[in-house]
Amino acid sequence: MRKKKKALVDFKAAGSFLLIILLVACAGRLTTYEGLWVAEDKRISLQDGGPHKGNWQTRDVAIEFDYQQKPQNLQISGVIKLGGYLTAGFRTLDYLILDIYTLDADGIILNSDVMLNYGYRRNLDFVGEIIFNNQLALLPDTAAIAFGYRGRVSEGSGTIPKSGGGDGIAWEFWKIPGRKPSE
Repeated sequence: MRKKKKALVDFKAAGSFLLIILLVACAGRLTTYEGLWVAEDKRISLQDGGPHKGNWQTRDVAIEFDYQQKPQNLQISGVIKLGGYLTAGFRTLDYLILDIYTLDADGIILNSDVMLNYGYRRNLDFVGEIIFNNQLALLPDTAAIAFGYRGRVSEGSGTIPKSGGGDGIAWEFWKIPGRKPSE
């Protein structure tokens, strides 16, 4: 009887530990980018006042944006265009998440925010330009911003398959600007 009780207590302790780990992971605290360094060529230096225009481009996306910096916040809006190989080779945009990172003068990430969480299984024939418009609170040491994104396209039809099976070929794409500071 004593062994059964001990086993039950051990099982509950292990289950509680796993539950805590899952809750922390779901809260996003294990994947923070704060404190990581962003290369100088990936930074967008902020200028007071505005509005100011800018462009940022990778193989996957092109972003044209306008921003206006005020003492404690940043108003930023823009248009995202998907890269040609994404729109020509696939039929569905499963999702696209655009992140913005605020940086200090040394390029260290102070904070990150989701700028846009776009679409669920949108047919790429109808996507076109993707528009965002946000206002962000800025920490006092903010000197620059950087963008990041993650998304997925597939050859699916843009509808959920009734069979419960896969969607055929899919392509995950992402850009995370941070990396550890050099020592």
